[in-house]
Amino acid sequence: MKRLTIVAILILCVMAGPAFGYWIWTPESGKWENPKYAAKDTPEDQMAYAKKAYDAKNTKDALREFKKLLKYYPLSKEAPTAQYYVGRIMEDMDNLYEAYKSYQKVIDTYPYTELVDDVIEREYKIADAFFSGKKIKIVGKWQMPAKDKAIEIFKAVADNAPYGKYADLAKFKAGLSYKDIQDYDSAILMFKDVIDRYPNSSVIDKARFQLAECSKLLSVKPEYDQTPTNLARKEFEDFLKKHPDSVMAPDAKQVVDKLKSREAENAYATGKFYEARKAPESAVIYYKDIVQNYPDTEWAKKAQERLNELEKK
Repeated sequence: MKRLTIVAILILCVMAGPAFGYWIWTPESGKWENPKYAAKDTPEDQMAYAKKAYDAKNTKDALREFKKLLKYYPLSKEAPTAQYYVGRIMEDMDNLYEAYKSYQKVIDTYPYTELVDDVIEREYKIADAFFSGKKIKIVGKWQMPAKDKAIEIFKAVADNAPYGKYADLAKFKAGLSYKDIQDYDSAILMFKDVIDRYPNSSVIDKARFQLAECSKLLSVKPEYDQTPTNLARKEFEDFLKKHPDSVMAPDAKQVVDKLKSREAENAYATGKFYEARKAPESAVIYYKDIVQNYPDTEWAKKAQERLNELEKK
């Protein structure tokens, strides 16, 4: 009876084969298994099989076979390459963030693989795509801007190889991405890190300019606290001192003049505040400061006029 049952099962498996795949009994697992879902006998054979599908552009099959290698032979010398190709397939399918996560897994799981440099370069290019406006897929055709993903990946690139080929550029563009989303404090930290860690970087002058620019943006519309504006002006003046011949020097000089005018305007407003509060002695201090330290601004003339009026009184 038992033999008849087994024979019946085998007949059913053979008959169902074309529709559901053929199943065989494996003594090692003690289970019926479909060969379609089984790995090859060695990781070398499994890699060759997966690579053949990939080269033939059978994306779905290749992805399944590379993942199968990772499942059954996670410690093999072929495993890092299989994980790398999972990233390549995700990239081919335009799933860039999934590609990044697959690439990062290569570095996190197999940090000594010879693929690290290639992985970092691919991660950088993915981040640059998001930085340049590439949107991330959400559901179906829905997409959204991915500046946050650009920041995440740029920072990962720099962390993966702090003094590698792309580290300084990655941190600089992470700073620009923060600036784009108006997180000026984080942007400043990125630009400062570029300046401090990579003094010979090709973007060092741009990093100093952006540091000054973000400091300026933080100082927009201050009331009587001059600290943000003063710091911003000093950053631009430092840039001009170190890069007087930069193509951005004229812009920096223009910004310095505007910030000086803003400082003088705020000082003048403070002087008027003390006048309104019947404290002319304090007002005089601010007006004299404007005349002495901001003589080229329009506020110097106004401050001198107020000083003349107060002297008459």
